[in-house]
Amino acid sequence: MNQERVRESMNRSQIPVSIFDHIQQPALVLDCEGRVVIWNDSMERYTGVSAEDIVGKGGYIHGKALFGEMCPTLANSILTHSDAGKDHYHLLSRQGEELLARSCIPPASGREVVCMAAPLYDTTGQQIGAVETIRDAPEDSRGAPDEQVQILAKTLPDMIFTLNRDGIFTQFYWTGARNLGIDPDEIAGKSPHALFPAEEADFLAGAAHRVIEAGEAVSETRTFAWRGEARSFQITMHPLHSSAGKIVAATGVGRDISRDLVCERTSQLSSLYLDLLGTDIYNTSMVAATIIEMLRERLSGEEAELAQRVKNTVEQGINVIKNVELLTTLNKHRIRLEPTDLDSIIRGQIQRYAGIDIRYEPESHMVWANPLLEHIVSNLISNSIKFGGMKVRIEISVMETAEIVTLTVADTGIGIPDHLKPNIFDRFSHEGSKTASGSRGLGLHIVKTLVNQYGGRVWAADRVPGKPEEGAAIKVILQKC
Repeated sequence: MNQERVRESMNRSQIPVSIFDHIQQPALVLDCEGRVVIWNDSMERYTGVSAEDIVGKGGYIHGKALFGEMCPTLANSILTHSDAGKDHYHLLSRQGEELLARSCIPPASGREVVCMAAPLYDTTGQQIGAVETIRDAPEDSRGAPDEQVQILAKTLPDMIFTLNRDGIFTQFYWTGARNLGIDPDEIAGKSPHALFPAEEADFLAGAAHRVIEAGEAVSETRTFAWRGEARSFQITMHPLHSSAGKIVAATGVGRDISRDLVCERTSQLSSLYLDLLGTDIYNTSMVAATIIEMLRERLSGEEAELAQRVKNTVEQGINVIKNVELLTTLNKHRIRLEPTDLDSIIRGQIQRYAGIDIRYEPESHMVWANPLLEHIVSNLISNSIKFGGMKVRIEISVMETAEIVTLTVADTGIGIPDHLKPNIFDRFSHEGSKTASGSRGLGLHIVKTLVNQYGGRVWAADRVPGKPEEGAAIKVILQKC
């Protein structure tokens, strides 16, 4: 087939040869033998080579005009149905028979370019040549951004990849791959079957196909046996568009969540065991407290007092369980405030500590809190008994001002040295100057946690100012309503 036939066929196809002279982009046409048939005006200006000097010539002379060496171009790949110019182009997309690629070697112009090539057919459907157009690469497709993307992809712990229509990885980055004996540089150009088990590889290829064809994102968690252990990946894929807006590939992220799931399952099992253990101990302790109370009512004198001490000790254990459960709840949920009768809660808690000298003058006070306020009063009373003993005297008072209500729980116990006062509300600290069995610091920590959620404040003071050895006083400020 000669050049004239190409021109005649193009004219019969109602595509005038002169149309290429009106294309703003540099364009060339090759016949099936690779000879230059069209070299438009824009191409002359772009390369500095006139059409007269190149039309009718082959042997990759057009490659020399573009790149300074006799080499095939993207149009030659169309003619030979091969990757003839793979050393000089980075393929960006393939739409049917059209190819879009970026040059990998600097053109003679010194500018980076993007080339598009497509076959030409005559009216009978027979291929008569190939056309190639050239345009400057946009700023956002040049080397620096590509380098930034690669740096980020190689830094992040997630698997980052691109799959084309044929289900082949065109890009693959995963910093954790080498820990599994995988070289990520060897995955690009291969299918997922080179990396994952058959079923998971089929899923990735199928998901990529759906993303490309439907243009919709895919997100799914996959769990499977891989390299000797169960692994779980959160896979997310999105369509990747060309500069022309066409979907050319599926780009995705695979996050290894195996450890997260193991930790979550372990946490759930731990919570279950703690719930079962707590419930069992709580129920047993409640039965014991009830039996002891029945026994105490039948006794008198020192024997009745001893039974009361045993009951109070059992109730201390019950408080530990309730405090652990409450702390777990407070860490998971934000509580809602509502008008709460502080006086009613104080009187209710005093009734629980029969045999303890607790002094309080009832008076109604409404504060912003909720039923969990009883845990503040209960833990403060319990704390006084723990460090003051059964003979301790506890004084509860409430003072109301214009906007706040101050609750004070004072006792005649061992007191709190000044250097310990700032830290007694910290979790697992020992309240007081001596060690004692009990909540290991959970009680006052829960008091502080609840008070903070109520928008209040709590601190430790002396029952008698300046004399810590004469007992402690815990003060709580709550918002009045």
